[in-house]
Amino acid sequence: MKIILVLLAVILCISAFLGESKGDDMTIEALSAAVAEESVSYEQVEIETFDSSKNPVRTYFDRVPTRVLVYEVNTLETLLAFGQGDKIIGASLNSSGETYARLTEEYPEELKKIKHISQQEITREETIAYQPDFILGWKSTFSPRRYGSTEWWQERGVNTYIVATSNHVVPHGSIEDECRFLDDMGRIFDVREKTEALIAAIHAETELVEKSIIGEKKQKVMVVEVSKSGIMNYDEGWIVGDMVRRLGGYMPVKSRSVGAEDLLAQDPDVIFVVFFNSRHREESEAFFRDVRFNSLQAVRNERVYMLPFRYMYTPAVNTLDGIRAIKRGLYPEL
Repeated sequence: MKIILVLLAVILCISAFLGESKGDDMTIEALSAAVAEESVSYEQVEIETFDSSKNPVRTYFDRVPTRVLVYEVNTLETLLAFGQGDKIIGASLNSSGETYARLTEEYPEELKKIKHISQQEITREETIAYQPDFILGWKSTFSPRRYGSTEWWQERGVNTYIVATSNHVVPHGSIEDECRFLDDMGRIFDVREKTEALIAAIHAETELVEKSIIGEKKQKVMVVEVSKSGIMNYDEGWIVGDMVRRLGGYMPVKSRSVGAEDLLAQDPDVIFVVFFNSRHREESEAFFRDVRFNSLQAVRNERVYMLPFRYMYTPAVNTLDGIRAIKRGLYPEL
């Protein structure tokens, strides 16, 4: 827009210096039309998101953001999948890690367009230096120890967006929350044709399974994450809980953490084990090979399934893969 206005000003000056001519009038008229077209090509977008205190807020976009700072991998991957790599000025990503290798393989051209990829977490000072016009991330992104509050940025004319299913912003995350996020990205970046296609595929997959399992007995499910500090339990309040529920399972355990004795007492039909990388996957598989778990029906029936973290936590563009992974675990025959 600024470039067009500068060109228009230059043409006007040249026209005044050389004298008016029919050809000059036509050039100026064409440039004026281009400026007018630019101003109406992007209608203002109103988005409902959240502030740092989890309160719903509305934010407005008058143009496609061009200096975007992205926090967390799934939000980054979403923009890459929708062809917005050139809009990203900064992201944190370990270039020697498995995630970087996967993104390089899946989105080679888009990844190259990112202005700067930091090997370390981007600090607040660096964030300010980037001069972003939009910051996209989790609730934890806008904490004092990271980028500061959403209010601080909004007061300085920088739009912010917090993913609803991050950090329990909404008490019960759902598939529809992820679809709303995808739709918001489609409207903000003017790529609704792409986002609507993915949302339609998510709805179609979910509805197909729901129709196929009518009359089936509900299966008891646990979704856990194994670490050196213990076993974390994901309950129905997370989006993975909504996936399990929509696909015919139920998750009875509500506590944040569980012990081996809790697993044995619950004896679920299916266990999904969340992992972050190949090493963590190997460690988690080894954990459930321990003889103390031999009595679990999920172990005996070989229904302990490894589940990538990106499929079940703020999955965004990976939501469809997450639904399919849960479906395969619950209904291998479908």
